[in-house]
Amino acid sequence: MKMVQEEIRKGPWTEREDFKLNCFVGLFGDRRWDNIAKVSGLNRTGKSCRLRWVNYLHPGLKRGKLTPQEERLVLELQSKWGNRWSRIAHRLPGRTDNEIKNYWRTHMRKQAQEKKRGLSPSSSSSNSCLTSASNPTVDSLPFPKTGEESFYDTGGHDTIAADSLSFPKTGEESFYDTGGPEIIVSAEKQIEEEKADRKKEPHQISHRRSVISSI
Repeated sequence: MKMVQEEIRKGPWTEREDFKLNCFVGLFGDRRWDNIAKVSGLNRTGKSCRLRWVNYLHPGLKRGKLTPQEERLVLELQSKWGNRWSRIAHRLPGRTDNEIKNYWRTHMRKQAQEKKRGLSPSSSSSNSCLTSASNPTVDSLPFPKTGEESFYDTGGHDTIAADSLSFPKTGEESFYDTGGPEIIVSAEKQIEEEKADRKKEPHQISHRRSVISSI
């Protein structure tokens, strides 16, 4: 006589199934789920019994919305580990990986994306590019080249600045300090006078000769 194997049950759990599962987990502990599924007569798989216990029936589970502290921790761990919800759930006692995943997708994913956009380096670099484009520097302005050197190209500004500096006296008098220009002018004047005297000498000699001849 062949034993007719009952079909594995799927779908929502009933209160009676929850009560049975609680009783057998109390007897055998929360392990060896395939064995619990067989001896309990629930006609559920071991995986289904484990998920029901972990996500809904465990006495240490927390209910309700995540606290602000838990939300901050989830944001931090998700940015560090990505969508490794089981690992993240170990850092939040009383919260399941499935609960955290659903809460993330429903309430926190958009917030995390907006925060990431606000801290992205591309946005800051684009803002700096716009600022530099709106405020160009003098060196970047396209002035046409005329081929002639300006006052500033020839170092005129630096020359004026150097001439305006007050250099300390070294104890030696310069050409201008000793009256050099006045000496040159007087010397030139003396030379001119000597030239004029030389021009007068022939007339004086001829006059002397005429006087002598008349005597």
